[in-house]
Amino acid sequence: MPKVKLTESPFVKYIVEDAPGFEKFNEKFLPVIIEALNSIHINLTVNENELSLFIPASYYNEYHKRNAGRRRKIMSKSGEYESYEFNGHKKTFYSGEKLMYSDVVPLLLTKNDAEIIRELNIPRATYYRHKKTLLASRYYQSIDKEYLTKDFALSPEAVDYYKSLPGNMSF
Repeated sequence: MPKVKLTESPFVKYIVEDAPGFEKFNEKFLPVIIEALNSIHINLTVNENELSLFIPASYYNEYHKRNAGRRRKIMSKSGEYESYEFNGHKKTFYSGEKLMYSDVVPLLLTKNDAEIIRELNIPRATYYRHKKTLLASRYYQSIDKEYLTKDFALSPEAVDYYKSLPGNMSF
């Protein structure tokens, strides 16, 4: 099955007949196949010479989009993180207030990358990956070009302007 999210439940219907010599075989194993498919929420129905197959989108999406994988770490403004142990594994998380795009844009305009990495206390690769996402975002594209200067970034009204733009999300 394709690993895409289904927006509607697929349904097919065919007109079929038993192949010669398979009538008893089909009669014996069709209930087994129907029960097996029903257990994974695929509905197969065979009436006289009609076959219907139905896959509920909700069950398919729940199975294939099961939120697997590592969770994204949300960085804090202070750059501090805490650690804890869970089932013998050491986990870390950033504590404090979330670092938003509106907090990073003034940093990008006033400091170089090495200073930002040091200040935020994040790995270099993580910083560049997040920076690339920020620069390609609708948020950054919506900033008026005259407000992308060092002088404006240091002004008191810059904070309110950057926070007011749509699409301001965590860095």
